[in-house]
Amino acid sequence: MKLKKEMKLIDYQDICDVKDFKQYKMGNLPRSCYYVVQGPEKTNIVRPIIPVKYESLKKQIPNESISQDFYLASIKNALCLKNQTVVYNQQYLLPDSFRNYDPFFFHLYLKYNQARNRFSLKEKSSKVIRQTGDSIFLSGEISGAYGHFLLEVVSRLWITKFIDISQYKFIMNPNDTNQWQLDILQALGIRKNQIVRINQPIVCDRLHIPVQTFVLRKYTSSFANSIWRKIGDYYDEGVGPKKIYVSRTKLKNKRRCLVNEKEVEKLFSSYGFTIIHPQELSVIQQINIFRNANIIAGPSGSAMYNCVFQNKPTKKLILTSRLFFKQNDILINSSNQGQLNYFIGETIDTNTPANRASWAVNLKQLKKYLENF
Repeated sequence: MKLKKEMKLIDYQDICDVKDFKQYKMGNLPRSCYYVVQGPEKTNIVRPIIPVKYESLKKQIPNESISQDFYLASIKNALCLKNQTVVYNQQYLLPDSFRNYDPFFFHLYLKYNQARNRFSLKEKSSKVIRQTGDSIFLSGEISGAYGHFLLEVVSRLWITKFIDISQYKFIMNPNDTNQWQLDILQALGIRKNQIVRINQPIVCDRLHIPVQTFVLRKYTSSFANSIWRKIGDYYDEGVGPKKIYVSRTKLKNKRRCLVNEKEVEKLFSSYGFTIIHPQELSVIQQINIFRNANIIAGPSGSAMYNCVFQNKPTKKLILTSRLFFKQNDILINSSNQGQLNYFIGETIDTNTPANRASWAVNLKQLKKYLENF
């Protein structure tokens, strides 16, 4: 099987029979099918509490998020390449190749020719192997990063609530071998021997692609929330500190460093918070801690995405710089209906992109804030 040098993005409806999901069954697939489980879902956004000085940030927050259709695309002879790239008939890119469902957003593995409206691979493709039987697409563009795996990849696993997955293989990136990834999948009934890694391009007899039900900065859904809760239920031991501060001081990657975080830790500790360092804990321990906490505080980042595992409304405080104010925590909080608060700091080097720039908080102001929190 030889790929075309340039590929066109195509809609599922152009190559699939559109059917109700009730008609889905495992096995022989005469034609590719697009199974609709449910139409778009609206989620009302729970407005966060932001200091008056920074109320202009509220303009960035929508009143609601609206998903796309919840679907399962079952494709004959689909070709899977690493970093969430899936191709039909050697020449058509499928919509789930893009984690934001935005073909013009930067892609690690694809480059776009605007003049020709075509895509090509950034790396040369190697020899193709075949995967027989039924497989479920579980590749992610940045799946080795905890937050991207948890929010994007895992949100596809709503399908585990609709079908018996024991006889399926799961197509994943070659480096998705971390124990934390395996532990998350185990909670949903996925065994290690069911995983097929894309060490080289794979053509699947029947590739089943569940839609991503959480899209960064765009929408959340009850489908995604139900899967995170299922994982939380699986590992919940019912005990843990009630007030936690989620520190970034021991991260090896010093990107977006809160320069006075050691002092921030001491301040939160004086108000009865237990300081945790997620990188020192197994994902099982992290899930249990977040699951049982009543108040959660910490700098903006992927560790705070563990709030998806909560099964009750909780009080949350996110520390972030004014230039790094993101929608994802707001979407997560809107799913679990908690009270989300922000304490805003300032970027130190404004010439560095906000997602990497060091920043600081005013300790006197933070102390005063915590007195009434």
